[in-house]
Amino acid sequence: MADELLALVGADLHDDVARCAAAAGYRILTAHPASCRREWLRASAVAADADALRVLAGLSPPRRDGVVMVTDGDPPPEIWRSAMNLGAENAVSLPAEESTLVGLLTDFRSPRGNPAGAVAVVGGHGGAGATTLAAAVALTAVDHASRVLLLDVDEFGAGIDLTLGIEARAGVRWQDLTLEGGTVRADSLHNALPQCNDRLSVLAPRRDSPHALGADAVIAAMDAGRAGGDTVVVDLPRSAGPVTDAVLDSVDLVVIVTTATVHGVASSRMVAARMCGRGVIAGLAVRGPAPSGLRATEVATAVDLPLLAAYRSDPGLPGRMESGRLRVMPRSPLGRAARTIHRRIDLGERAAA
Repeated sequence: MADELLALVGADLHDDVARCAAAAGYRILTAHPASCRREWLRASAVAADADALRVLAGLSPPRRDGVVMVTDGDPPPEIWRSAMNLGAENAVSLPAEESTLVGLLTDFRSPRGNPAGAVAVVGGHGGAGATTLAAAVALTAVDHASRVLLLDVDEFGAGIDLTLGIEARAGVRWQDLTLEGGTVRADSLHNALPQCNDRLSVLAPRRDSPHALGADAVIAAMDAGRAGGDTVVVDLPRSAGPVTDAVLDSVDLVVIVTTATVHGVASSRMVAARMCGRGVIAGLAVRGPAPSGLRATEVATAVDLPLLAAYRSDPGLPGRMESGRLRVMPRSPLGRAARTIHRRIDLGERAAA
């Protein structure tokens, strides 16, 4: 699959950028600067003109590599500042410097260190086990990543901090953050959050707070984690809204969890259709047993999603969690499912998807 160049340019520069992209082996990807978060995070490179940079400056997307400013003249100083804040190190005047742009785009394709991935786990219906699987994926990722950031954005759930047995630990919760329109460093965020262990930090809602979660705070926390090289795992609600949309636009993979039941299939199919309508990469995790004999492959076909993992319930897990916290054995069904999902969000699997 060809690398993608996000071209945030007007009609006057589009053909010039398209020629350079083709010469460097890129496929052109277009979007409006005001709603290009998903493309901004995923494209291999970005070419932006002055008008696009003005819009992006007001949105503050995360700084990234592979950004170049394209102009048809000398950019004003404030545009240069905006471009540099977003990660641009070069400006190219077109069409005079087409060869320079081709060279920069070619250099952007040079191998870089693998960025960590981000995954959202959502229940296809109530009681599917999404929170447990999200916690298991985070605990599994600790064995393979330098740091893991686990985000619970389901305001009406019991709380992933409760699942992990750390609900009483000191640290910042969502309602304590004041990040609207701002940014935060990953190190500062980790230091402020409750810790499950020295590599897993958890950000969950404060259950007794009347204040709702804000999409800006969620975006800032996710961007901080990814910029800091963290693997980010999100426990996502089924309900639609700005927070859910922000997460869907920011993750590499969405895992929808369902039981192998007729009711589970019916509900999960609706959830999958709504989420896939936003262009996300999604897959299905099927939790047994199957009272009516449905196979996991049949469930995946009915929901119309690829099957990522199938695992049976552990009848002793609820009792163990009541008296302590979630522990994931690597060879348990839950552990194997979590490991499979974690493998899907490393760089190789995401590129294949």
